[in-house]
Amino acid sequence: MDSAQLLDILGNENRRRILQLLSHKPCYVSEIADRLSVGPKAILDHLDMLERAGLIECSNEQRRKYFHIAGNVQLEVSVSPHLYGVETNSIMISVEEQRRLRQEYSSMALLNLNDELRRLHSLRRELMLAQRSTQARIAELMNLCAEMIDQIISDHLEAEILLALVTGTRRVEMLSEELNIPANKIDKGLHQLKEKGMIIERQKKWYIR
Repeated sequence: MDSAQLLDILGNENRRRILQLLSHKPCYVSEIADRLSVGPKAILDHLDMLERAGLIECSNEQRRKYFHIAGNVQLEVSVSPHLYGVETNSIMISVEEQRRLRQEYSSMALLNLNDELRRLHSLRRELMLAQRSTQARIAELMNLCAEMIDQIISDHLEAEILLALVTGTRRVEMLSEELNIPANKIDKGLHQLKEKGMIIERQKKWYIR
């Protein structure tokens, strides 16, 4: 799913409340309306948008339409002085892996499953802490790079381009979209930096020299 579309969808409080409710169990329309104290027509509109986005699905059971979460989606938003990024990831496992896990866990007692869930949640927290620490180091390094670039480059456009290239190689079109600057101006800035011996071009990609 497009990240911008997902952000727009989750920008509505009632749609977030619907997803939160469905994350606990499948529900039918009137049940959702009662739990959220929102009219059925408005709920249907929200459900339709969520279903078209692929976040939820519906199934017919006992003459009622039940809605449930369609799958695992992770939305990650990063905002810092030198970074803005939105990434959507679909978290899926193969049918074979799903079958293997069910075979492994189905033989466990509820207490053992509880212990396994706690272990996995603990592992998830550790990974999140490691991610935060890494992000903090990246932000600090970007600050240092920006200070260094400001000392050696006086042109604002060239400084922006050089700072973007610090994080990895880029094509002209990528830089134009990322920096929201016309491609012809980006191309001019790149060649000025090339003349200064600070970057090089290989196969239409630009690198820090």
